[in-house]
Amino acid sequence: MLYGLAQRIAAIEVFAHFAMVLAGIWYFGMLFDPRDPPEGARRGARLISGFAVIVSNIFLGSLTTLKEVSLYASYQTAGTGLLDPLSDETMGGYTIWVPSSMLMIAAIILVMNGWNAAEVRRWNSRYELVRGSNSAALEFPETAEELRLKVAKPNRDMGRTLAIGALVMFFIVMTTVVTIVYAL
Repeated sequence: MLYGLAQRIAAIEVFAHFAMVLAGIWYFGMLFDPRDPPEGARRGARLISGFAVIVSNIFLGSLTTLKEVSLYASYQTAGTGLLDPLSDETMGGYTIWVPSSMLMIAAIILVMNGWNAAEVRRWNSRYELVRGSNSAALEFPETAEELRLKVAKPNRDMGRTLAIGALVMFFIVMTTVVTIVYAL
């Protein structure tokens, strides 16, 4: 209903596009914020949100690309496009799926790079932190074994999160393909 209204009234369409641009600027501003918590979002939450966006891109893109019927009713009333409705929606699906997912993969790589840079900054500032408190000295391991003990659980958790994220994306794509092929 809103999509059809936006297709008929140019001001609503411009407002919708402007709102989407603002939402994207806000999201990527949060994603690439160089500040550490509590001012900025937690690094793990940024990474998980990137995976969530990729999963939704894959789901929406594959749904609009692989379906066999037109989903938008406004095509039947407008009838002014250069392409038939199904071809237009299929091209839109590829536009949603491929470029936006590639952009999010680059964003996730940049988030991980920012996380690494934050860790380097924290490591380089360890002497100032240690001078301020004796308990801060426990945060920075001195030997390789102490480092392994400190990072074992966070590294294991990160590995599990990445593996689960990849499996979830795979199952969503397969479920979408099976649903489109056998249900529609």
